[in-house]
Amino acid sequence: MSKFEPEQLGRKDASGQIARQLRNAISQGVWQPGERLPTEQELADTFDVSRATAREGLKLLSATGMVVSSRGSTGGTFVSVPDAEEVAEQLSDAIQLWYRAGNVSVHDVDEARSVLELQCVELAARRRTAADLEAIRGPVEASRDLDLDIASWLDLDLLFHTAITKAAKNKILELAMTAVHLARPATNSVFVEFLDRKTVTDQHEAIYLAIEAGDPQAAQDAFERHAGYLGDTRREALNETNAADVLVATLPKVTRPETGLPSA
Repeated sequence: MSKFEPEQLGRKDASGQIARQLRNAISQGVWQPGERLPTEQELADTFDVSRATAREGLKLLSATGMVVSSRGSTGGTFVSVPDAEEVAEQLSDAIQLWYRAGNVSVHDVDEARSVLELQCVELAARRRTAADLEAIRGPVEASRDLDLDIASWLDLDLLFHTAITKAAKNKILELAMTAVHLARPATNSVFVEFLDRKTVTDQHEAIYLAIEAGDPQAAQDAFERHAGYLGDTRREALNETNAADVLVATLPKVTRPETGLPSA
C-alpha cells in the first residue's frame, strides 16, 4: 500500500487544498474502500493547521461522495465508493457548465456520440435483458404517434437511446453517454425540422430488432445507417456552416408549442 505524502499548503484555501490532496491519495490507492482516514487532529498535525480547518477539508471531501463519516467509538471518516447516480449528477452539472461556457461544438457532440453509441449498441445486443428490451421498444412504439408535438417526440428519442446505453451494462460508457445526452436537446434544434419522423422511427426499430435478436453486428450496422442519416440531415440544415463552428451554447431549445417550455 502506498503511503500518504502530504504536500505543503499554499496560503489560500487550506481546507480545499487538504480535500484535494486526500482525494488524489484515495484515487491513487493510498486508502482502499472501507479504510479509515486520519482523524481531524491527525490531519491538523500533518498539515500544521487548526483542527477546524482539517474538519472543513474532510467536509469538502465528503461532498464528493468519496468518503462517509460516522460517530462513536468505532466512528471516523471512511473511504466509500461513490454512488453511480451521484457521480452522474456531478458529471452532468460540470458538463452543463462546459456547454454554457461556449467551448463545445456540435461536431464535438456528434463525434463523441458516434464513437460511444456504436459500442453501446454492440454491448446491448450481447447483454440486454427482458426489461431492457421493453425499455427500448416502448419509445419506438410511442413515437409512431404522428399527433405528438416535436418536443415530446424528441423526448421519446432520448428515452430510446438512453435505454440502449443502460442495456450495455457498462457504467463508464453510461457516464460518458450522459455527457452526449445532455447536449442533444440543443443540438437537435439544428436540424429537427428537416427530419422525417417515420424514417427515424423505422431506423430505431431496426436497431431494436437487432438488439432483440442478440446480433451485435446487425445492431452496429443499423446504428451506423441511423447516424449516417442524421449526419446527412444535419449537413443539409447547416448548409455552408461547419458543425465545428457551431457552439452548443448558441443553440436554441426545442420548445413545446402549447407551453413554451423547453423539452427535457
